[in-house]
Amino acid sequence: FFSVYLLFAMATAQLYVEAPAKRMSLACVASGVLAGAAVVMVGLFIKDAAPAAQLFTVPTTAAMTRTPMTTGMQQRPSVVTYAIPDDAPPVDEAAIAEEAAEAVIEEEEEQVNPKDLFDGQKTYYPKLADTQADKKLWYAIDATDLRLGRMATEIARILRGSNKPMYHPAMDIGDYVIVYNAEKVAVSGNKRTQKLYRRHTTGRPGSMKVETFDQLQARVPERIVEQAVKGMLPKGILGRQLFRHLKVYKGPEHPHAAQNPIEFKFEGKLAKAAEPVTRGRP
Repeated sequence: FFSVYLLFAMATAQLYVEAPAKRMSLACVASGVLAGAAVVMVGLFIKDAAPAAQLFTVPTTAAMTRTPMTTGMQQRPSVVTYAIPDDAPPVDEAAIAEEAAEAVIEEEEEQVNPKDLFDGQKTYYPKLADTQADKKLWYAIDATDLRLGRMATEIARILRGSNKPMYHPAMDIGDYVIVYNAEKVAVSGNKRTQKLYRRHTTGRPGSMKVETFDQLQARVPERIVEQAVKGMLPKGILGRQLFRHLKVYKGPEHPHAAQNPIEFKFEGKLAKAAEPVTRGRP
């Protein structure tokens, strides 16, 4: 209380001092006295709460491990020991290990394998063995009086393999097709005179040759079927590879008897390809 009284006395004296310098010095002294009094009061309060040796010393790692952090907390031993009575039966470690292995096996059996949920529902992806030549069939088609467009559509399906359940658009799983009697293919309407075929003899401008359906059929009838099917195949490496599986011949003979080709019939839904065509407008 002496410091508080001294501070009050200095503040009272400051009111009677007219010089600014003396007033400033008195204010500084008063602030120092007040700070010192605050430190002494805090020290007295802390002294009653805990010993000064514990307040101003940093505990070491060993001391921290030995002393609990919270007041009242009991330190737990690091190693727990149990006393085994002398008359206790011996422990069968092999039986315990066997029981643990059986528990693990039962737990694995209870777990559901995600692959089992989709068994039989997975989409089949063709393998390399499915694209080999020995896996492919040979079909023979007689083009006599068959409509060009419908016949070419079915030929493209066979070449691509889209008639198979394992079809994949990026794989060559189709079969070979032999077309004979190509000069007897039919078209409807006025296509014989109106349908034009263009070709470039030298590949330069001005060298284009134009032919009608009748003219090309009389000159190279195989080209009519080839161009119709080629336009229905993919454009690229796969399309060129599939196009090589098409064999078109003029006349009833072909050199592929050793492959035992299967005669393909346009029946059922494909019967429209063999319907008689109408010539000209009705």
